[in-house]
Amino acid sequence: MSSPASLARTSSDVGASAMKKAIWRLGPFLGLLYLVAYIDRNNAGFAKLEMTQALQMTEAVFGLAAGIFFIGYLLFEVPSNLLLEKFGARKWIARIMITWGIVAVLTAFVQDATQFAIARFLLGIAEAGFFPGVLLYLTLWFPRQYRTQVLAVFALSNPLANAIAAPLSGWIMGLHGFLGMEGWQLVFLLEGIPAVLLAFVVFFWLPDRPQDARWLTAAEQRWISDTVAEETAATERVHGRVRLAAVFGNGRLWLLILLFFGVVFGAYGLGLWLPTIVKGMGDFSTATIGWLVAVPNICAALLMLPWERAARKQGNIPLQVGITLSITALSLLAAVAAREVPLLALAALCVGMSALFATTPLFWSLPPMVLTGTAAAAGLAFINSVGNLAGFAGPYAIGWITESTGSAVWGLLPVAALTVMGAAIGFVLSRRPEFSKQVPVGTAE
Repeated sequence: MSSPASLARTSSDVGASAMKKAIWRLGPFLGLLYLVAYIDRNNAGFAKLEMTQALQMTEAVFGLAAGIFFIGYLLFEVPSNLLLEKFGARKWIARIMITWGIVAVLTAFVQDATQFAIARFLLGIAEAGFFPGVLLYLTLWFPRQYRTQVLAVFALSNPLANAIAAPLSGWIMGLHGFLGMEGWQLVFLLEGIPAVLLAFVVFFWLPDRPQDARWLTAAEQRWISDTVAEETAATERVHGRVRLAAVFGNGRLWLLILLFFGVVFGAYGLGLWLPTIVKGMGDFSTATIGWLVAVPNICAALLMLPWERAARKQGNIPLQVGITLSITALSLLAAVAAREVPLLALAALCVGMSALFATTPLFWSLPPMVLTGTAAAAGLAFINSVGNLAGFAGPYAIGWITESTGSAVWGLLPVAALTVMGAAIGFVLSRRPEFSKQVPVGTAE
């Protein structure tokens, strides 16, 4: 007869095997999908180098039109995530990708600033629910102790998308005249097609639940389902089950939204305006700008996984969020101070963007600590949609500052200020036991 110790060891071995398979089967694939989403969302920043003149848009009008994406995103994020919970990730994510891919391609044919704004609004509606949907999906597969790890693999697509999109978009814009289209039109056309193609891969390959994954053994499927169920029950015993109607008035969620607002303000402000910021540092060709923009993103991609591992070992995730956002703010201020020395400014941006992107997997491990079930579906979407209003405010604010000062570099100042706000909230949450301590699985009521 097996001893309790040997049974525990066997269970641990099964769990480790299940997590290793799930992390490397799902993490890179979902990361690829998010990479495509991030490129389609942010490629307007590179297309802008030609598009503003072609469509006769001012800097502020471009910032406003580009940011309108997040209004559509806000309006449809929560309903989309609730529908994902109802229909399953496989069908709903495939639907999202087909519609956003089509809208991304059609953006190539806009004729003026109004049509561009409409296209961005529709892109926001089409993509709504994708990111929080993936987050919700991962909570069904990964217990709390593994969540930041898989989120780091998934979120690695953020800096990789920028690193790939910048030189790729620069190269595509050099194809001016291909298919009778201008370079900026080709950026939207050619970078929008992969989303449609990948939607079919999602539909035929992505398993909805551990029980559907043929690459897991029966024991591994049971371990994941049982462990996640036990952890969910433990969370509800300790913190209570947050009902759907109470989600929108939950004070903890609003703190998380404010924190996330600071992260998004920086991520999308920099994502859309970094090509312009780099262009203002010297007389560079479009291709050179593409490679220079890639440098900070490559640094972020290289540092994200080691940074996440180090933060996880330190424990108290909100404290680590506060530290990373503080480093981001200081680095951006250094980039502004070194604006006349491009090499130093670029080095400061490398540090700042590495810290900013490393915050993402740490942050998204926090909401499931207090939310479960349908409340998690709505809560994750609500945090993402309201927080992403910064994606509207950030590009517009930097556009206004650029137009007022004649330099996009000064737009880094509000980004630094908002990340300081996020850091302060992180430090506050680090003193809250529900975010800083492990939930005891198996505790009696």
